[in-house]
Amino acid sequence: MCYRGAANPRYQEGQKGFDLISYLETHEVGSYEEFIDIIRAVSPESIDENIDFDDISYFDIDIDYDEMSVAVVTMGTATYDRSHGASNTASKSYYTSAGILKFTVNVEGHFSYTTGTCNTVSASGNFSKPFYSFWTSTPTISTGHITTSKAYARISGTAVSGSNTTAYSLTLTCDDSGNFSSY
Repeated sequence: MCYRGAANPRYQEGQKGFDLISYLETHEVGSYEEFIDIIRAVSPESIDENIDFDDISYFDIDIDYDEMSVAVVTMGTATYDRSHGASNTASKSYYTSAGILKFTVNVEGHFSYTTGTCNTVSASGNFSKPFYSFWTSTPTISTGHITTSKAYARISGTAVSGSNTTAYSLTLTCDDSGNFSSY
């Protein structure tokens, strides 16, 4: 599910009983900055204070009702070079229903493209977690083609914390025109 629109959260820091999933079901969030404002109000320790909102070109919110968690996908602003190459990054952060960050995965892809063809030149990625998190994982980075004209860079794996597991996957794609998407 994706929720977008304007939101004006009014929370007191440390508010008890907050449920991020319920909030997202009843309010539309129009930007990544608005989403971070919500998290900052209910779980300030979950926020990286160095976020550059100007570099975010896309965001999407997904609710996992089976795990009662929220995943937020963001994608940066693409960079292009003269030889029809392009690079971009995507991130996916996983939050508990209380708004506490569990972990984040990042993938970066460098692509070459011409009319009708796109190839992944290189890919990298990482799994990161806040200092208070017990989640661990060893991610896998893969590359390939969705079609001849669309290539991808992907990070995937399973995160573990005690007896809890969360499977994750984040794919960054580039097409033969240098257009990016992530999911």
